[in-house]
Formats: sequence, structure tokens, C-alpha cells
Amino acid sequence: MKVRNDNILDIPGVAEYTTLSKSTIYKMINLNTIPYHKIGTRTLFFVEEIDNWVKNDGLIVTKLPELRIFKIK
Repeated sequence: MKVRNDNILDIPGVAEYTTLSKSTIYKMINLNTIPYHKIGTRTLFFVEEIDNWVKNDGLIVTKLPELRIFKIK
């Protein structure tokens, strides 16, 4: 069942979106090489994260929080 949302895809949806096979998507999930989210038993993908993943040649890039710099007087 494909998630009917412009921002969220399930496994068949991301397979169609990326033109990869479902078995390839399952392998990438097991190897943690594709960004995904688990909600209960469902595996979901945010389109924005998949777009960034494709743009970065298949690398998962996470934005780190900014560190506050304190000046010592």
C-alpha cells in the first residue's frame, strides 16, 4: 500500500520513486544505507531525505546541531 502523501512514501512508493527494486530497498534498509523511519511495523521514507540521499550519491547526510561558543573573559 503506497502512502498517499506528497512528503511520505512506503517501500513500494520509494521503490517506484527511485526506480530501484523493492528487494534492493529492503537490502539497503538492512545495511542502513538509505534514510528511513520505523513506526511500529511500518517503514516510511521522507521524500526530502530521499532527494538529499540521491543528491549526495547515496550517502546519508545528517545536519548536526550548532554548538554554542562561549567566550571566557
